[in-house]
This record gives sequence, C-alpha cells and structure tokens, in this order.
Amino acid sequence: MNDLKYYIEQFARLRRAPGSVWTDATRKQAPHKPILLLAVMDLIARGVIISRFIDIKGDLNELNELFTNYWRRVVPLAQRSSIAFPFSRLHNEPFWELVSVDGKDITPPVLNNISTVSQLRAVALGANLDDGLFRYMQIPESRDAFRDTLLTACFSDTARAALLDQAKIHAQAYEYSKELLQKARLPLVQQVIDEVSYQPEARDQGFRRAVVGAYDHRCALCGVRLITSEGHTVVDAAHIQPWSISRIDDMRNGMALCKICHWVFDEGLLGVSDSYTVLISVQITAHPNIPGNLIALSGRGILPPTEHDLWPAQQYLQWHRSYVLGTLAS
Repeated sequence: MNDLKYYIEQFARLRRAPGSVWTDATRKQAPHKPILLLAVMDLIARGVIISRFIDIKGDLNELNELFTNYWRRVVPLAQRSSIAFPFSRLHNEPFWELVSVDGKDITPPVLNNISTVSQLRAVALGANLDDGLFRYMQIPESRDAFRDTLLTACFSDTARAALLDQAKIHAQAYEYSKELLQKARLPLVQQVIDEVSYQPEARDQGFRRAVVGAYDHRCALCGVRLITSEGHTVVDAAHIQPWSISRIDDMRNGMALCKICHWVFDEGLLGVSDSYTVLISVQITAHPNIPGNLIALSGRGILPPTEHDLWPAQQYLQWHRSYVLGTLAS
C-alpha cells in the first residue's frame, strides 16, 4: 500500500488544464478535480461514502450539492460545471479508476467527450479510489493533510480561505441536519436555535438537507418529484412560519415544496388544513390569474414524510392559515 506522502504528492501535482478562462483564484488552471476531491472527502467524513467505490448510478444529489457549493466560492457565477467532467478526467490520475459498464471501453476519446452525467453513466458505473487512499481519507488527520495540499497547490490564498470556510460550513450543516432530525422526534419546544454554534449558511444547508431528504425530494402539496441527471432537485426546504419571525428551524416548521408551490404558499394562495389537506384561497382564481392544475389540489391530502414524527406541526400550519392564507374558496 502506498504511504500518505505518496498521495499527498499526487494531490499536489494534479493534472489540470490551463486556460485564459481561469483566474488567479485557481492559479489559472481548471479547478474541477480538486473541488470534486474536496466534496468526496466531505462525504467520506459524513459516512455517506463507505467504500472505495463511488457509485454514480445511484443518488448524486449530495455530491453535486457539495461540489457546487465549493465551485461557487471560487468560480464566477457565469461559469457552470457538471461533476461528470472531473469525475471522468480523474481517471487520468493514478489513484482514481473508472469502472466501466459491461461492453464499454473507457478510452481517451471517450473521456474527452464526457461533459454530462448522462454521458458518464452511459460508459461508467462509478470509480474506485486506491484502497490506500480511501483508508487515509477515513482518518480525520489525513483528510486535513489532503485538503491543505489541494488548497495550497491549486488555489490562491484568498480562494483557499473561502474554500476552507465552505468546508467548515459543510461540516456544520451536516451536524445541524442530524440535530434537527433528533429534535424532530421530541416534543415541540419554542426556542431560538443557538445561532452562535452554526453559521447562517450552515443552518440553511442543514435545514434543507434534513427537510428535502425527509420528503424524498417530493413536493408536499402537488407531489412533483423531479431530479436531473446532474442531481439538481426541483424542491426547496420551505419554512411554514418564516425564520425571520419564528427563529425556528424545527423540521416540523418546514415542508419540501416545488418552486411554484413554495411561492404560492408564501403568498397565501395555498395552505394546509388541520386534517392535512390542501386549502386554496379565492385569490388564486381572481382576474387575471390562470392557476392551471393548482385548482385540482383543493381538498387533496398532502404528501408528508414517511415518518409521522416529521410531519408539519399544526401550530405552524395554524399560524400560516391565520396570518398568511387568504380567504378560502367555498
């Protein structure tokens, strides 16, 4: 088995494409590979990745979200990327090996044509990390050494600080989501979350992770569940009583809602009854509105989490009915 020094050296000299599109923040080279490795290490720390095989045939939501969070800290907003790009190109590094789909050959021309997750899944089942690298990545001190190497070798001092801050946010968000799940199984308590212990970004990400996961990426009101091949989901983690008013992130003060239902719910055009059916305001059909299929939701039961303890609490739904929901349709 290769030693820790060997893998640190490999991380320090990742092969990254140069280009004028890249700024000093990424040392004028493509940042895809180091950012993906940072996200992979976060998932190993969380216990989400539990073997050296990283599966891309399953759920990529969490890996994509972590990758995107890091990406946005150092790359201009106009530039987007798919995790398929670094996931495939890391095959050119000695510690990462793509596992091909039966009957598919992973050749340089094939790799060079991969730019989306759909294209990646057509030729690969996932990737194997070196057994030694995976073992080191399971050790916090080794992960810290790998992270420091990537940040120092691939990014400017300013970008390094931003990515290190994002790594801390990811760790906090994960702990916060676990805390929210634990507290959701206890009686409701009207208290302010300890804002000192968690950064606002960590609370937002942790609340989203807990709520969206509990609803399995499905809108509680209309039932839509859409996830792109890149792992992007249509639903938001919506507060029933806004954080700005309640200062409460209890999961029972939240629902997973699609973009349309989230806006309509916040505007008071839809609500939820004390028997967990959808309520509709008369305003939704007022001229010149054309609500389309939203009308069909009236009286239909919501789609809550499988675990009853995680259902939205009536005290928050009652607040929404009293202070936000408009006059009910007859």
